[in-house]
Amino acid sequence: SRFVHLLGCSSPNLPLPLPRPQPPVRFRQFADMCWDTHAGTSESPRAVQVVRNDILKLGLIADIQYADCEDGTDYDKVEERHFRNALVIAKQAVVSWNEERVEAVIQLGDIIDGRNFQAGESEKAMAAVLSVLDECKAPKRYDLIGNHEMYNVKRKDLAASGLRCLGESGKTYYSASLTDKWEAVFLDSYEWALIGMDSSEEGYQKAVELMKVKNPAVIDPTNKDWFAGLSPEMHRYVPYNGGMSPEQVSWLEATLKQVAADNRKALVFSHVPLYEGATKPKTMVWNLEDVMGVLHQYKDCVAGVFAGHDHNGGYSVDAAGLHHITMNSPMTAPVGSDCWATLECAPDGTACFKSFGRACVESKTSGRGRVHEQIFLAPGAENKPKEGTQL
Repeated sequence: SRFVHLLGCSSPNLPLPLPRPQPPVRFRQFADMCWDTHAGTSESPRAVQVVRNDILKLGLIADIQYADCEDGTDYDKVEERHFRNALVIAKQAVVSWNEERVEAVIQLGDIIDGRNFQAGESEKAMAAVLSVLDECKAPKRYDLIGNHEMYNVKRKDLAASGLRCLGESGKTYYSASLTDKWEAVFLDSYEWALIGMDSSEEGYQKAVELMKVKNPAVIDPTNKDWFAGLSPEMHRYVPYNGGMSPEQVSWLEATLKQVAADNRKALVFSHVPLYEGATKPKTMVWNLEDVMGVLHQYKDCVAGVFAGHDHNGGYSVDAAGLHHITMNSPMTAPVGSDCWATLECAPDGTACFKSFGRACVESKTSGRGRVHEQIFLAPGAENKPKEGTQL
């Protein structure tokens, strides 16, 4: 099957970076506490008390892509993949999150690799990873839908898969109130998709209609190259990406409108990235313009946008000032290293992304760039990667 080819794709304390312009004093104090407590060197009982009682902590991980098989590469034989080691990293992440006492875990999709389906091992592999994540003492976990979920589980069977990927309404896009200040917004990047659906389903039919216009090569069974003749801005229109319906976009607008009206902050999560500055043209949502238009309309209440999918990761701030973080994959992390994060959210609407290992590196470096050890999510915050951490 031609779709088999897409399984190889997705693809001691430091000085704080000085934001320009300087963020509010409250934010700088939060940043100091965030970093000191991460390094285990805070000597201030007051700081410790604030972090424990006043700061919302979340655990983040993306693209575990576990499979009980030997190491391999992507389809182009460029990206090294350590399938079993990904589960080792997930176990280490859970130990860390339990020590940090995170209040929720957000798993950004691609929990197991597509090759499990080919081997008839989907259920076994899913159970192995879920049993690890279930060891986390956080009261909540949220699972996003990625392309590798769609390779292993039909969309109609998601509710029975063990994944916590549905909201109270039963929809695959929904929001959750984390605190009085913070709302998590979970998007479904594969509501329109060429994978995980029967040809009779509306989401599949919409995807076919879009591909007929944007990239007919992907629905031509005789075509061997999806990207031939395509300009880079069209590279996103391939089967391992997906799109969001107008209904989901309208729901997103209504959700952010309410968050803004309530003077709260939103954290937006999508398996597939939305901004090229934090990824590459081949790994983006099909109709990202629709979604980004809404995010920019409510930019003052959106603290950050988080994604996975692109195993090489990246970080960038878009023209509207939104922070975009694409997390690296534990599957591609060097053996012996870490690859997860915690996100600390303050009551004033500022937040701090803390990378363990290579959870987020410089964009456009094929995953080998310098590590963003901490990313402060506040208007005007300037974040720099740590020197000397490139591979």
